[in-house]
Formats: sequence, C-alpha cells, structure tokens
Amino acid sequence: MEAKILYKTIKNPILKVTPKLEVILSMPLNASQQEIEHILEKRKRWINQKLEFFKSKQMPPRLLISGEDFFYLGKRYRLKIIKDTQTQIILNNKYLQIYLKDTKNYKKKETMIKKWYQERAKDIFSEILTRYSKMLEIDFNTFSIKTMKTRWGSCKISSRHITLNLELIKKPKKSIEYVILHELAHIKYPYHNQDFYNYLNIHIPDWENARTKLNE
Repeated sequence: MEAKILYKTIKNPILKVTPKLEVILSMPLNASQQEIEHILEKRKRWINQKLEFFKSKQMPPRLLISGEDFFYLGKRYRLKIIKDTQTQIILNNKYLQIYLKDTKNYKKKETMIKKWYQERAKDIFSEILTRYSKMLEIDFNTFSIKTMKTRWGSCKISSRHITLNLELIKKPKKSIEYVILHELAHIKYPYHNQDFYNYLNIHIPDWENARTKLNE
C-alpha cells in the first residue's frame, strides 16, 4: 500500500485518506518504521473502504460543455455555453453562463472559469477573514489563495500568513468560515490541543458538521 509519510511535532499519529485517493500518515518525529507499518496494516481495511468510497464519488473529466454541473458556495449550477462576441461569465438562477466567441475553445473556457472562481474567492475569503479577525481580536498579516491537494488551509504562525485552498469557494459558506476560523485560531493556539478545540467550540459550535461538509 502506498502511503505518504509525514514527520511532524505531534504526539499521536494522524491517518487521512483524501478525495484525491492519497493515503497520508502523519507521525511523531521519533516514530519508527515498525510503528508506521503496524498502523498501516491495522487500518488497512478502513483505508481500502475510504479509497473505494472516494473512487465512487469521482467525477469524469470535464468537457466544459453545456449541461455539466459546477458548484459555488455549496450550491449546484448547470453550465451553459453561449456563443457571443462579448467574453464574460454570469451566474443566472441555476446556471453558470459562459459567453465567448469560440465555444469549442476548451483552454479559453477553462481559464475563464478559474479566473471567475479566483475573483470570487478573493472577495469572499477576504471579507470572512477580516470579519473573524476583528471579532476574535486576532491579527493576520497577509493571505493567499492556491489549489492544494491535501489541505483546505494553512497558517504560517511566524509571519501570520494564511493560505486558503481555491476549492473552498465551491463549499458552503459555513464550511469556509470554519476553515478560516481554524487557521486564525492557530495564531493563538499553534497545536491541535484541548484549548484549540475549546476555542472552536466557543466561536463556531457546529464546526464538526461544517468540516464534514467539506468532503461531501
């Protein structure tokens, strides 16, 4: 079984299977190869169940043609490609409408959609970050948005820089708020200890439900 092994300053092992079909095992810095093999063998059945689950949920490759489904803030929209001299994207009722001259230009459509997501992610993430930062009285310096394979967000505590996954913009707003609060909380509580989770419980009591929806 292929697994990505990460050594971290943690007390207990953390095993994850991601929607990208990656098996990631985070281990304490002094963990032995024998301990790693024992965990992977012990959890083999669970790992295979998760892999099969995510395989069943995988979508076929995008063709970027009318009728395909896209998500934005947790809602499903039907893609509609419209031939037009003006290039733009409009969210209209239940449709994500793309207007462009060459409706068969896959690269152009792909670039337009990514830019559309990035622009909205920048505005929405910035608003939530600013709002929670003021509410919690926790200052962050900068934030960036990029596509990440295994994380929804990260926080570099030394520089107070927060990175958020572009894919978050497709998730419900409550789930976005959970990720942002989670990263801000790390500035105050660097580790996933009881103080950290108590803090989450105070400020977003249904955070576990919000986290669950991230992988749906």
